[in-house]
Amino acid sequence: MEFISEVYWDKGGRRVNQDSVSLQEVWVKGEKVVFALICDGIGGLENGEAASGFVAERMTEWFYKEAVILLKRHKSRKRIEKSGLRMLYSCNGELLRFGKEKGIKLGTTVTALLLTGRRFFLWHSGDTRAYRIVMGRRHSGKMKQLTRDHTMDNHTLLQCIGSFEWKKPQVKSGYFIKKSTMLLCSDGLRNKLEEEKMMEAMLPGLLNGREQIYRRLKEMTEYAKRHGENDNISAVAVRIG
Repeated sequence: MEFISEVYWDKGGRRVNQDSVSLQEVWVKGEKVVFALICDGIGGLENGEAASGFVAERMTEWFYKEAVILLKRHKSRKRIEKSGLRMLYSCNGELLRFGKEKGIKLGTTVTALLLTGRRFFLWHSGDTRAYRIVMGRRHSGKMKQLTRDHTMDNHTLLQCIGSFEWKKPQVKSGYFIKKSTMLLCSDGLRNKLEEEKMMEAMLPGLLNGREQIYRRLKEMTEYAKRHGENDNISAVAVRIG
């Protein structure tokens, strides 16, 4: 299966970028494997950029040191899901211990995506999002949110990694659809951008290379900023097939 992926990252109107992103591509037994992640440090807490950077780094290490090995050994779906979950549990504990030592609270959202063969895996906590966009008839499209927001009243965060005691992240897996786009984004992108515009920009039939994906992500970011978004903005897109 062919994967074309790209990332766009902008600090927006903030002095510090508290978002962290990771996009990795490797070949495993003749097939390309993609790992994508966005962490959004909690702005109301101290050291949000440290929390997001820590989790992004640890999850990227997990991808290379554990996930790739599990894929090479053809381990089961449940084994891979639990492996990623254990790493997030470890990250949560380490952030809580660090915060207790320093007398602060720090935390981050996380949305991590693993694409391999014809299957996808998602690990998610907080209000970053993962979407799937597929082509419909007559060049129209359909967009589905794959993650659920862990929020109350659409803005009060109920769970993340760190800050709170452990709450199990959403873990999801399934078979992806050929000729589709997987989009991860922080809330800075979607707050000022209607889903219809996001879908139109990310239609898989219009994304023929990295340059086009990058340009579309940048255009969405600039649109959000023109319409008053001051938050950090991060997005990763993967075109499939």
